[in-house]
Amino acid sequence: MRYLEKENLFAFSIIGPETDIHDRLHFHSLFAMLQEAACLDVDHHGFGADKMDALEACWLVLRMRVVMHRIPKWKDTIYIKTWSSGYQRVFFNRDFDIFDSDMNKIGEATSVWLIAHQGDHRPVRPQTIEGMEMYECVTPSERNAPKLKPVSLTESDTSPLLKKYADFSDIDRNMHVNNTRYVAWSLDAFYKDLPHDHEVKELTINYSSEVKPGEEISIYRTQSEDRVQIDGYETNTGRHVFTTEILL
Repeated sequence: MRYLEKENLFAFSIIGPETDIHDRLHFHSLFAMLQEAACLDVDHHGFGADKMDALEACWLVLRMRVVMHRIPKWKDTIYIKTWSSGYQRVFFNRDFDIFDSDMNKIGEATSVWLIAHQGDHRPVRPQTIEGMEMYECVTPSERNAPKLKPVSLTESDTSPLLKKYADFSDIDRNMHVNNTRYVAWSLDAFYKDLPHDHEVKELTINYSSEVKPGEEISIYRTQSEDRVQIDGYETNTGRHVFTTEILL
């Protein structure tokens, strides 16, 4: 990753392990790049991981929607521009534009975040953090990461399509499954028995609860003519974890 300060762009060169059997960039790899750009951008403005650690707080993403007009491939370089649209109450909006090596726009994204206590992950009001007034919302984002209605276990009336586990490689510095893994699990469910040559270009995900080390997640899939919905539930408690919508 390189930061082009003059253009305020983050450059990522796509390596083989970040791609699928057709050399296309995995969506969870793209989410990792978007997350990294967001973390570095907020760090440039003084509220990165070091500042949050000092406050015993962390950034958590709640929802994200990504629309790709073209999927980049192995050996391509992409550029990500990101900016905050400010906060309303406790929710921060952050947008992204994605460009190819010729600076053609190939995708865009929008997301909703909050600041939470590191221990119990309860929300922290931005107004209580010195200097955070720079993020007060002036012009709300025109983009929307919609709230999705989970499919209940009784509505699904099926056995889970997949089961996943919160193992060591899934856990991040906040001691829960990293948000990119939910995306990977969603695509595993999507392609479980669908053609691998189908190219996903629009994905929305809602994170409803965190997954702790060792927990088992049961994953369900429902499908209509124009969309596939993936829901994850913690197996033992039935706690809803995430909902993903993929448009066909």
